Amino acid sequence: MDLRQLRQFVAVAEERSFRRAADRLHVSQPPLSIAVQKLEADVGVTLLDRNRHHVRLTVAGEAFLREAKRTLAHAQLSIEIAQKAGAGKLGTLRLSFVPSAALNVVPDLLRAFRQDYPDVTLVLTSDTTSQQKASLLSGATDVGIVVPPLHDAVGFRVDRFCDQELMLAVPMSHALASQKRVQLRDLAQESFVGFPFSEGPGFESVVMAACHQCGFVPKFIQVASEMQTILALVSSGLGIALVPQAMQAVQTEHVTYLQVRQRNSAVKYSLGLAFNPANTNPTVNAFMAIAQRMRRH
Repeated sequence: MDLRQLRQFVAVAEERSFRRAADRLHVSQPPLSIAVQKLEADVGVTLLDRNRHHVRLTVAGEAFLREAKRTLAHAQLSIEIAQKAGAGKLGTLRLSFVPSAALNVVPDLLRAFRQDYPDVTLVLTSDTTSQQKASLLSGATDVGIVVPPLHDAVGFRVDRFCDQELMLAVPMSHALASQKRVQLRDLAQESFVGFPFSEGPGFESVVMAACHQCGFVPKFIQVASEMQTILALVSSGLGIALVPQAMQAVQTEHVTYLQVRQRNSAVKYSLGLAFNPANTNPTVNAFMAIAQRMRRH
């Protein structure tokens, strides 16, 4: 018994006529009659009561028709589910991101992705770039929103997604707190609270390079692996910090934010999308297509 036989039987049962069923299926009548006879032989009971004048379902035929329709509907559903899964419209996408990206980049990306792929399950994790790299290498994460570069991440690709501006976070009691903008070169004598290089080498490389270009090496008196902890340390008056502009959305008492300039330009760092091109999860390609579309706009 196969699906084709079930479709033939359903057509005859619904049309109550081999001729009309043959027309509906675009086949000739004799092979259709033979196929239904073979089906009855396989099932072991008479499904149709037929003579020259009529074709009627037997009691067994009525029961078989109900189940045949369910089987065909389920088979069609299975095909549609497989096609959706193959196109990345079903399944699970495991996405990680640096915490600051959760404040601006991630919501826009997820909103666009959910609009086109509402049936994909999202598993979200917030981690430092260093921790994300480990998760990507182990296969625990499909795509990571990271601060590139990813050193020693052999076999991975990192596509640039967008640039983010840095702001200067200072205690409200600081002499600079009343200003709206400050030149980076004027911060050479300040005490900084920073991010551990081991946790975010890409981010700290940008900070160090920008300071070096302004002629000084920043004096870090404390480091913390979470931006909110850094802001708490700034709030306590321990020092100042260069933080992602998105962190302004985090309400921290006794902290104010200033634009920071390197000559006439903002100090920026990049966010990238890291993934393994050999990953066979179709949702990865779907997500990357959405990200590329957003990047173009």
